[in-house]
Amino acid sequence: MKLFNRIPLALGLGLTMLLAASGSAAAKEVKFVFNPANFTPGAAIDNPYFPLIAGTVLVYAAESPDGCEVDEARVTGNTKDDFGAPYGSVVAWEVEDRAWFSEGCTDNYELVEETLDLYAQDKPGNVWYLGEDTVAWDHADECPSSEGSWEAGRDGALAGVVMPRNPIIGSWYKQEFFEGEAEDRAKTLRLNANVSIGLGTYAGCLRTKEYSPLSPGAIEQKNYCPEGGGLLLVNELSGGKTLHVEFIGSSRPAGTYATAGVCP
Repeated sequence: MKLFNRIPLALGLGLTMLLAASGSAAAKEVKFVFNPANFTPGAAIDNPYFPLIAGTVLVYAAESPDGCEVDEARVTGNTKDDFGAPYGSVVAWEVEDRAWFSEGCTDNYELVEETLDLYAQDKPGNVWYLGEDTVAWDHADECPSSEGSWEAGRDGALAGVVMPRNPIIGSWYKQEFFEGEAEDRAKTLRLNANVSIGLGTYAGCLRTKEYSPLSPGAIEQKNYCPEGGGLLLVNELSGGKTLHVEFIGSSRPAGTYATAGVCP
């Protein structure tokens, strides 16, 4: 899972429709070519649409007929630098992402997913996604699944660009590729969207559509606002349901957030 790309557990993510089927047959793929010379080890991630500053905590909340979810992403300040070829010289920043779910939307939330995501920014300012280590629980007392985990340069997995420095309206690009496990893509819809959430109204936002050939019928529309510090709003469409996910600040709402059960 890349940052905020599975909110909430109950709906799942991605869209897997052919471009022609979605009315976007003319959309052009932007192919980002990985070049290790384009990276400065340890460079800050300061892309205005996707800044990851060490110590930052981002909390999102969602409510649906299935229940409520709280998602917390924490930029740890830790790095990883031992990827497989050709990514061996890249130093990636680690982001811890945890999601809790409450079926009855009570104050008692159970941990349903825990992920360590890996990102690095190249010299032109594109943010690359180099992998994720994911564990997910159907219930907090069951052993987790690591399905969807991958790392660039291992077992055929390839890094992708999660956020271009200069998005092009109408174009699409691969955010990751690990065949059969992680194949997310994004299409740039707008560069001047207005976004209103509980914290205020923001202008000049990037709007994208994110989808995956592995999850037919699901789609995520995301809004990244430089004035608000990045991703502020996600609207999910899946199975006829619409879910509104918004940034609520740097602290989880009051309540009990349970840890996962212990596996035998």
